[in-house]
Amino acid sequence: MEPKTVVNLTVKANDVNQTIFNFIKKMFQTTPLSVIYKLFRNKKIKVNNKVIKERNYKLQLGDQIIIFDKNLVVTERNQTATYNNVAPLSLQVVYEDDNILVVDKPHWLEMHSKFHTSLDAMVQHYLIQKDEYHPQDEQSFVISHVHRLDKLTRGLVLYAKNKITLDLLLAKINQKEFIEKKYLAKCEGIIQETDFTLSGYLYKDEDKQKMVFTKTEKPHAKVVKTHFKIQAQISNATWLEATLITGRKHQIRASLSYLHHPIINDVKYGAKQETKKYMIALYSTTLIFHQLPDHLSYLNEKIIKIPENIIK
Repeated sequence: MEPKTVVNLTVKANDVNQTIFNFIKKMFQTTPLSVIYKLFRNKKIKVNNKVIKERNYKLQLGDQIIIFDKNLVVTERNQTATYNNVAPLSLQVVYEDDNILVVDKPHWLEMHSKFHTSLDAMVQHYLIQKDEYHPQDEQSFVISHVHRLDKLTRGLVLYAKNKITLDLLLAKINQKEFIEKKYLAKCEGIIQETDFTLSGYLYKDEDKQKMVFTKTEKPHAKVVKTHFKIQAQISNATWLEATLITGRKHQIRASLSYLHHPIINDVKYGAKQETKKYMIALYSTTLIFHQLPDHLSYLNEKIIKIPENIIK
């Protein structure tokens, strides 16, 4: 006699093309992975009335999933409580269409937080208000950023509005020929070279809890490369446009610290503190899309910029 059927699921549009294992992990986030592995081993999972043991099976629209287990608890997708502290801030939308949303994150705002107002929560709240996102109806998809910005950095952040767009952009985001990101940084001192590329390695100094740029390869260091171009020089400061060729944590901040021209107010990387609030002069100003395939091809060569002059 078969166990009691406790979960019946139908694969929706934002669930397709992921493995059944990842889907189940998202559906039952409080369930230990060992239990999920056991479900597959013990033939407790059926897809379209056929027992499935292959954890890498790719879900198709309309697939009927039956799971036999009396202890599974489906993760609640209604996230209304997350938005309690969103109201005091206004979301700055720079570009929007049916597939993507680009917003201007202010300095000092976290990307994600369980306890404070965050950019993710603000974007989700915005799309719920527009009746474009219904978390209570989603099974595995959550509106989320495609790339991150430091809490101390202001600028453009890209969001995907649906799963097919998220999957495509995540596959391309680390390939700089597809999505180009430009920053503006105001640095201490006058830089003489007007147009240059800095290549080297980046590693984390655990004692100082910061990233360090070096020209010498070190264990666990990652290759980094940034192109810099002077935009203006004001008083004893230089405005640089930085184009990421690789994308590493604190890449621009550590690179400019290495050059002895740290970003204004970036005390962590050697700058003098010019304002009481630790807010660095670094801005993600531009996104440019290249050679995106399929349903995002309409974005190719589109340039999205912060709609104001940052340099002052």
